[in-house]
Amino acid sequence: MSFKATTAACVAAALALGMGTTVAASDYPSSTINWVIPFGAGGGSDRLSRVFAAEAERHFGGASLNVENHPGAGAVTGWMHVLNQPADGYTVFNATPTPIITLLSEEDAPVDPGEIDILGYLAAFASVLVVREDEFPDWDSFISALNERAVTIGGTNALLLGAANAIDQAGAEAIYVPYGSTGESVTDFLGGHIDVAAVTESTALTIVPENGIALMNTSSIPLPDSVNEALGNPPMITDLGYSGLAFPRWVGMHPDTPEEIKARFAEMFEAAATDPEIEAVFEAAGEPIIFLDREAAAADYEAMVNTMRNAIGLLQ
Repeated sequence: MSFKATTAACVAAALALGMGTTVAASDYPSSTINWVIPFGAGGGSDRLSRVFAAEAERHFGGASLNVENHPGAGAVTGWMHVLNQPADGYTVFNATPTPIITLLSEEDAPVDPGEIDILGYLAAFASVLVVREDEFPDWDSFISALNERAVTIGGTNALLLGAANAIDQAGAEAIYVPYGSTGESVTDFLGGHIDVAAVTESTALTIVPENGIALMNTSSIPLPDSVNEALGNPPMITDLGYSGLAFPRWVGMHPDTPEEIKARFAEMFEAAATDPEIEAVFEAAGEPIIFLDREAAAADYEAMVNTMRNAIGLLQ
């Protein structure tokens, strides 16, 4: 085949591919959207993702949202899964800062935290420390115990960072045990294998008061009044004059996804996240929606990654 013929064939193929992308974008979504979370079943991300998927389908052109759990490697397995899927808008990543912390902690990370296109924030969560009341009836007794013996705190990396930030400011140290999902850490807490569980507020509601007490909200955001009351009105770390951390539940796509598809998804996602009926469901679940649109979320995400780079040493 001549050079001219080969070039013409390549140009034709490229044009066909471009036309195919345009058609796909105009029809999007026409099939199931896989909603990937990098955690196992039973944790806050799993429960809230399934709530959102069930309630939000009417805003996604009739396409169903299929929640997939891809836990492992400090929540990085799910990220790698997303990047290994076609960049066609049918694989969405709903994560927290946990995989970011994992990646920033590794010298030779398999992916950079920037290798994702942020399309919005669904919510933000607190890191609530849940303890057994007979061991740590209040914050002062907890800090005293930390200075006297080894105390183990379990949770996902993001939740552990919230705990570590609070404990570091109190001048104490603990042993931090990372888990692939909050559900696993709760199981070990209930089984007496760890002393403290660092959990989201929605997960804390499943433990308190039958199997423990909420010792501290280490977050910079207050809990909803109804949740705070149900948890026994635990103090906030800011009540002690310390700074707290809040953690977003961000939503993103493969960075090579066509812009038309990303824009369309962001539009549908915003419609669902700002739907009063869906907001009410999340409020009842103990974690209200705190929505940020695509532009605001992308800017906040970049700032969060930079903050995490500076704070990561607390877990090491």
